[in-house]
Amino acid sequence: MAPKPPKPVGDVVRKTLNLPKTEFPMRANATVREPQLHARCVTQLYAAQAAERSDAPTFLLHDGPPFANGSLHTGHFLNRVLKDMLNRYKLQRGYKIDYIPGWDCHGLPIEIKALERLKDTNRDQMDPAEIRRHSRELALEAIAAQKKDLQRWGVLADWSGAPGTAYHTMDPSYEVKQYDVFKKMSELEYNDEHTSQSAYIRFRLKAPAGVLSAHAANATISAVIWTTTPWTIPANRGLCFRSDLTYALIETAPGAYDLVAQDLVETYASTILQQHDIKIVATFSGADVLGNVFANPLDESVDSIALLGGHVTTDAGTGVVHTAPAHGQEDYQAWMAHHAQFGTDNSMTCLVDGKGKYTAEAGPHLAGLFVQTKGTAAVLEALSAKAEALVHSAKLVHRYPYDWRTKKPIILRATKQWFAKLDTLHALGHDALNDVAMHPKSSRRRLEATLSSRNEWCISRQRAWGVPIPVFYDVETDEPLLTTDSIEHVQRVMAANGGSDAWWTLPLTELLPPGYDPAKFRKGMDTLDVWFDSGSSWLAVLDGRPADIYLEGSDQHRGWFQSSLLTSLAVQKKAPYKQIITHGFILDERGQKMSKSLGNVLVPSDIIDGKKKQNIPAYGVDTMRFWVATTDYTNQVSVGPSTMVKVSDSVRKVRNTARFLLANLNDFDPRTDMVPYEDLTPLDQYMLHLLSELQTTVTDGYETFAFNKVQQALAHFIATDLSAFYMEACKDRLYCEAPQSPLRRSTQTVLEMALRTINTAIAPVICHTAEDIRMHRLAQYTKQLINDVPGSVFLDGWFHSEAQWHNPALAKDWDILRQLRFEVNRVVEAMRDAGDVKTTLECNVHIGASPELLAILARVDGRVLEDMMLCSGITLTPLTTDASHTLQVGDASLPLHLTVTLASGHKCPRCWKYSPDVDAAMTTLCERCAIACGHATVDALVDALTPNDA
Repeated sequence: MAPKPPKPVGDVVRKTLNLPKTEFPMRANATVREPQLHARCVTQLYAAQAAERSDAPTFLLHDGPPFANGSLHTGHFLNRVLKDMLNRYKLQRGYKIDYIPGWDCHGLPIEIKALERLKDTNRDQMDPAEIRRHSRELALEAIAAQKKDLQRWGVLADWSGAPGTAYHTMDPSYEVKQYDVFKKMSELEYNDEHTSQSAYIRFRLKAPAGVLSAHAANATISAVIWTTTPWTIPANRGLCFRSDLTYALIETAPGAYDLVAQDLVETYASTILQQHDIKIVATFSGADVLGNVFANPLDESVDSIALLGGHVTTDAGTGVVHTAPAHGQEDYQAWMAHHAQFGTDNSMTCLVDGKGKYTAEAGPHLAGLFVQTKGTAAVLEALSAKAEALVHSAKLVHRYPYDWRTKKPIILRATKQWFAKLDTLHALGHDALNDVAMHPKSSRRRLEATLSSRNEWCISRQRAWGVPIPVFYDVETDEPLLTTDSIEHVQRVMAANGGSDAWWTLPLTELLPPGYDPAKFRKGMDTLDVWFDSGSSWLAVLDGRPADIYLEGSDQHRGWFQSSLLTSLAVQKKAPYKQIITHGFILDERGQKMSKSLGNVLVPSDIIDGKKKQNIPAYGVDTMRFWVATTDYTNQVSVGPSTMVKVSDSVRKVRNTARFLLANLNDFDPRTDMVPYEDLTPLDQYMLHLLSELQTTVTDGYETFAFNKVQQALAHFIATDLSAFYMEACKDRLYCEAPQSPLRRSTQTVLEMALRTINTAIAPVICHTAEDIRMHRLAQYTKQLINDVPGSVFLDGWFHSEAQWHNPALAKDWDILRQLRFEVNRVVEAMRDAGDVKTTLECNVHIGASPELLAILARVDGRVLEDMMLCSGITLTPLTTDASHTLQVGDASLPLHLTVTLASGHKCPRCWKYSPDVDAAMTTLCERCAIACGHATVDALVDALTPNDA
């Protein structure tokens, strides 16, 4: 048989190089690979850490329950991934994670949606038990769908469905425990297209005080209010100002002043008064107006007192809010906060009956009129008859509460409700919050202000789908029966009969405690406010253990954060949490709120699985998780297709970096090949210093919840220190040194630590990718199949480093050398532009250095300097001529003379460096390559590596 022709010389030479090898794919193929990794980094991991760390300190992040209603949106993704990153970080730090996902199952939205599905059913005639059955079915469907999403998102929890692995506020055990607390807030369905009769109305100042007194002597002063419920004017008791707003007296006619917020003067004057040259007579704060007495324009004998309220805004109207305490919760709260200060009683007369009509107490001209139609018209007519009282009226389309059954606007009126008194908790609450850390720090003011502004909490609601208030009423006197014994009896009954449904299905004979005659009592039909439901979770789920962290959207200062605090203060006199973290809301890339009408809604599945209609590729879960980590979540957060393109590029850079590191570690076993620190080159020691600094920055970022700073530090290290500097400087020794050479092993030691550091740092964020990287790395040197690799990156612990890695003195030297490298590159780049050279390997660098710089250069091996400069030779001499360059180090300047010439010798066919050892025909190798290959000539190399077929 004729011998095979010799392979091309280049192919033979290439076989002697240590070329990168890895099975870690360049493309993530996330929609396929992530589900394959799910068990390892989610379900199996949670069980493993719970078993292995039974004696470890516990990290308890308490999950605020989302509504069990509909699909999870991008805001939910932001929230759950922020929580998951914290849990995974703490797991890496050695903690045992105690995380129980929860769902808020009661409430009006769920009840509405459940009954809307019953199209052919007479819903008005449906009994509460039937309503509750349909509501529960809907909640269970939503929970099942949401659980699938959370698992797909990589949220670390026990998803087995076993008891205690999740909580639902409709669980019998939860409901029973909830009765051990008691309190909460309200909700309504809103119609954004409701049309109201809006009106600007003057209230004449009749008893001036303070700053208004002097001006009242010269003119008639009127505070102007704007309202969309003119029918409530007969019930007015006050006018609310905001203490920190500036108000202006404006002259609207000779001897007539209107009082409005200064920020709204221009709008009010030009749009409402049709006046464009308005005169501002005086300005003062809302606090200065407190206590002045105005007259109700319908009956000037009725006082309307100037109050202060935090709900007053300048979004619309005049900055002065008409206050009718019988017809609004904020009105009621403002009135109750101030009435005693001015010697008025706190009694309220509701002028509207249960049918929505004015009572006789409203006066003969209003009695019997339906308030939202003829009643409103009658009020406006009466105001028109009063001189200058009605400034302006018009139809207005706006958001207004509607009844979900009738789809009619709701009339707010005072009725008997159950209240929790809160004023005694104010001081206790503020003391408790002093021990609670908050991130961002500015969020503390919101929670403290919310707490201070509430003196009572209406905890009763009139709906079927909720936890019933366990109260009985005497049928003759209407006196309530609500005692410790009666509540505990109801708890026992519910525990034995499947939860709160028993209240609606069992007879009074079973619900009433022993010793009470069922014929003399009726059961209450009110349910607890849903905020009371979720606000009891610290007891129902955590059994009173303080949570390390509550993490929710900023709206929860008025919601779950507050309700949890109030219930906990009332029961155990302390806050239920050690720390609160809040995040903003999701906006599109133009800063607009997402809505279907704008067509800018982007749900997580659009990004994870792709959406062809919007040309969005399937990015996978990790890319979307990375987006969360790059945001400043403490403010509003933007997301959109172009955002994800940038994020995907960042993830790709991390992945490609890991792939490069893996590929160059393919023959490196850290168990046997690691080089001791003292034997590393100065460049490698410098890189370990940079790694130690990166580890500190990353750790600080996670500890302070600044996840975006973690990613910024990683991105800078990868792009600037690792890729652009170290990898470029080390490719020659990685590829061309003998496989076992100390120089190559020194570099691989650094690459091993860099890979571990990067993978540890990214693990809380892109958990699937980090797990995959670890599996491929262990499989490399243990020779196992990738999927057989045991353990998890999250159980390997946090960063490994040694104290000696941190070497500021060495770092100072290398900061100077990197400046020198930059200057050399500039000179070579100019030569390249001039056509003198094609690559830096064609160059020799001559450096005339000052004594200080020469000392620094002398501490580094010449080969290492050549690799760093990417040149074929370096000559160092003392500076004897004028300096061509100056390196600036702090306040010191290091002069040098830099010359770049063509390298002597010829190009080595193996390493491509120029050397006198290589002949013009390039048939010989440079000395280093000859030693590495064991052959000095190309022919000998070809003969040795080409098979000889006999």
